[in-house]
Amino acid sequence: MACRYILLPLLPLIMIVATGAEAGTLANNSWTPSNCGIAPTAPLGLDLRNLDAYNHSVEGVNNYRKNNHTYVNCLVQEANSDIQTITKSAKTAQQGLLEADNKILADEKAAEKKFDDKQLGK
Repeated sequence: MACRYILLPLLPLIMIVATGAEAGTLANNSWTPSNCGIAPTAPLGLDLRNLDAYNHSVEGVNNYRKNNHTYVNCLVQEANSDIQTITKSAKTAQQGLLEADNKILADEKAAEKKFDDKQLGK
């Protein structure tokens, strides 16, 4: 019977985490987004051999910056969504556990009023 008080308040947490559309991956103290694709790879630098090589390398840098900006925006949005989901889920679980404990305390007080100390084994 005691497990019922622990598992029921945690059910919303489990359901939210299991069905969260934005849930990234948390492992080894590192979080990674799940819906942003692969982080862009920075170019090695600008090619200064000649003007044509330089102009071509600038195109690569500009493409990287554009892709990087898109990736970072996705990462931040997903991280914020995950943080909000985790916070809400933890608060819901905490509230459920507190309510279960308060119910037990109320039952104990009701028993003390209804029964004398000898009947309660005190």
